[in-house]
Amino acid sequence: MKHPYTAIIIFLTIAMTPAIVPGSARVALAGQDLLNPEAENRSETGSETPSPSSTTKDRKAGASWLTLTRAKQIALENNPTLAAAMERVNQAREAVNQAKADYLPTISVSAGMDYTEKTENAAAGFEEKRYTNQVSATQILFNGFYRKYSTLSAKYREKMSLAAQDDAKRLLSWSVTQTFLNTQLAIENIKIAQADMAFNREQEREAVAKERSGTGSYSDVLNFKTKVNSANFSLLSAQQDLNEATHGLAALLGYKDGCLPDKMTISRLTPNMQEVNPDLETRLVDDLKTAALVAERPDIKEASLAVQNAQTNIQMAKSSYFPTISLDGAYGTTSGETFHDGESMGVSLGVRVSFDIFSGGAKKAKLRQTLAEKREKESDLSDAKNTAVSNIKISIQNIATARQQLALQTENTRLMEITRDLVQQEFNAGQASLVRLNEAQTDLVAAQGNLSSAGVALILALEEFDYYIGKNINPA
Repeated sequence: MKHPYTAIIIFLTIAMTPAIVPGSARVALAGQDLLNPEAENRSETGSETPSPSSTTKDRKAGASWLTLTRAKQIALENNPTLAAAMERVNQAREAVNQAKADYLPTISVSAGMDYTEKTENAAAGFEEKRYTNQVSATQILFNGFYRKYSTLSAKYREKMSLAAQDDAKRLLSWSVTQTFLNTQLAIENIKIAQADMAFNREQEREAVAKERSGTGSYSDVLNFKTKVNSANFSLLSAQQDLNEATHGLAALLGYKDGCLPDKMTISRLTPNMQEVNPDLETRLVDDLKTAALVAERPDIKEASLAVQNAQTNIQMAKSSYFPTISLDGAYGTTSGETFHDGESMGVSLGVRVSFDIFSGGAKKAKLRQTLAEKREKESDLSDAKNTAVSNIKISIQNIATARQQLALQTENTRLMEITRDLVQQEFNAGQASLVRLNEAQTDLVAAQGNLSSAGVALILALEEFDYYIGKNINPA
């Protein structure tokens, strides 16, 4: 009776294999669908686990997919960091208006009263009240081109603020990318742990049945119980990683409560090498002109504008070596007996020239300071360009490496799945040891985790390239 019973066990195991093999119920990085999405979204303890695939019920309720592109768009619309950057742009615009105001005359209205009382010896005192009531205007005719360079400097600062705003978008998009991919990776790890737990739990049931029938040992039962607990431990760790990544993503997207809205579902991780940026090779060939790429980066633009602004500061410092010529005019009462004393009304017009002959060396010190500031900005620009060129070249190499690693890991995972299935059948037939089955399952779980990591690494490398060339500002 032993052999027929064994044959029945082998037949049932083969029949049940499609339902219990984690590889068949897992979303592979090549993009195959879930066989049973509702079952995968539910842990063995009965608790619901966030998953990138929404169930039929979720779809009917209007659940929405949150893709990486959509996450970037939401962050660029809602994140408070960009609101603050926009306010800095507004400040710079108003600074330009202030600088332009120096080209217009200054018109003032003044009114006042002076009271004078004199007493000499013991004689009666003398009292007098004089009133001032006039309108005056001052127009600067020349001040060493200070107004010209002051306005130009304000315009440069406005452009710098706009470039800084674009760079804030670049940095924010990169942060969203990293956090979003961490979220997807956590979801994949949850599914791997769930599949591992399901496999070992099924093996535990088989071991219990064999132990009760006298064809198995209790140590096999304990082995699979331990494996279930280990998978559950990995599941809890992955769920914690998902919680942390989700709250971080929600904060980057600008949600005040630190949680994603209800019915918003993270899209699944599917970096198909044939679907992710199919024009990548052509784009890399065109973009090898790194000097042109670097010049378009917002942070490099800001650094270049800083050098130009430093040059205007030098010219502003030099303007102090020139005299200031202004035209002054006034109309009104300067010393009347009343505010409306018509007899004291008058008009005055004149040209005034002022020049500081000695200022304790402040002019030379200011000029030397601006020259040093320009040299500093030039050094910063040179360093930023060198770093950007290096990052772009490294990023191109990272993309090529990530593509190769994903291809290798995809093939390796497929082979691990086949190996585990064969070892499982051999174990059920009594031809393989428990140690070999544990080893095969452990290797498969590790391969599945590495496959998810390789997929994330490829997407991250592609996004990193866009980040280094400054083309992740406007996600499409």
